Amino acid sequence: MKKENEKTNKKKEEGITLVTLVITIIILIILATVTINAVFGDNGLIKQAEYAKDLSANSTEAEYEGMNRLYDEYMNTIEEDNNIPMKPAIPSTVEEAKESQFVFTEKTVIEDEHGNKITIPEGFKVPEDSGDTVHEGVVIEDVSASEDENVQGSQYVWIPVGKFIKDDGTESNEIVLGRYTFNATDGTPNLEQEAVNYMESTVINSHYTELWTYREGIESSGLDGLNATAKDLQGFIESVNENKGYYIGRYEASYASGDSSDYASCKAVSKHTTGYSTTSMTYSEGTLWNYITQINASKVAINTYEDSEVIRSDLINSYAWDTAIVYIQEAGNVNYANKTSENGSIVNSGENGDEVCKINDMASNLYEWTTEHAIDADSNSAYPCVTKGGHYAYNTNFAYGRSYYISSDNDYNIGFRLNLYF
Repeated sequence: MKKENEKTNKKKEEGITLVTLVITIIILIILATVTINAVFGDNGLIKQAEYAKDLSANSTEAEYEGMNRLYDEYMNTIEEDNNIPMKPAIPSTVEEAKESQFVFTEKTVIEDEHGNKITIPEGFKVPEDSGDTVHEGVVIEDVSASEDENVQGSQYVWIPVGKFIKDDGTESNEIVLGRYTFNATDGTPNLEQEAVNYMESTVINSHYTELWTYREGIESSGLDGLNATAKDLQGFIESVNENKGYYIGRYEASYASGDSSDYASCKAVSKHTTGYSTTSMTYSEGTLWNYITQINASKVAINTYEDSEVIRSDLINSYAWDTAIVYIQEAGNVNYANKTSENGSIVNSGENGDEVCKINDMASNLYEWTTEHAIDADSNSAYPCVTKGGHYAYNTNFAYGRSYYISSDNDYNIGFRLNLYF
């Protein structure tokens, strides 16, 4: 009996196990079906992920389209509204700079149509009346380089150093920054002192040298008088070597601003003048500046761009003057070195008819103070100050000419010109 019961219980246990297995398999099948349907069905996870992906892509595309529409509307608004200026392209050529009247916001090298390079300082533009090429004379005009509104509008001409391509396609001779003498017949230049030797005391025509250390000078009619020298001759020469050129005033200097009792506070401009004096200096804006000593002319010239962080100004030195004449002659103005003025009367700068390469009156109107120094020799021991250029009343003084004066001299026939460098 006991054995029969054990057999019966064993069969029941085996039966339950089989039923459990079948039920488990059925449940697993059901779960698998549900899972597969949840993942792969029409509303499954994969379909939902694909839908989300498509929705995101469509949304991004719609955003891009919206942004593009807004941008197009903004650009159209700028074009229609002159009060919202578009940022102009930076000119790379003289022609582009003239046409756009672009004011350069940083030191920039541009080219003329022959590939000649010109370095434009920040705050300047190329005015409409500039030449198109280095051969003609490239002019820059101060728009914002100076903080003084009276100085703004000043114009300067680029003097290239090295070679340049002329308008006929030929190459100029090498222009070397230096101090020159010129043949009295045909104007052929003779290099007396190359700028690299600026520390040497090279004497020209027995009297003239250019000192490289700065001094303010001593105003006197006696032997103790001294001229003012270049503020930073070494800096000027290094700038020319780096930039392959420099600038000189297009016009003889005229009064801009400042206290006439303190010349170190005064500023000059390089503009077509509006008036001139024949008896004494009249301190009004735009008046041709004569009746000034060499020492005071130096103070004014240095101070004119003292507030600028991009450009330096000084009274023109003998390297800058002589090299400018070499350039002028290379540009086709044959024998300009020996040009004189026989106008007979003082006129406004720019009205004398003496314009070469956009530079006015180097051979005419006023003698011009320079930083060159006349050394003690013979009768000029008390005459340390040197002028360059021609004079309106005499045909014996030439564009290349040198003359010496005492340091207290100030007269109707002597003015000055500014020199700019980086």
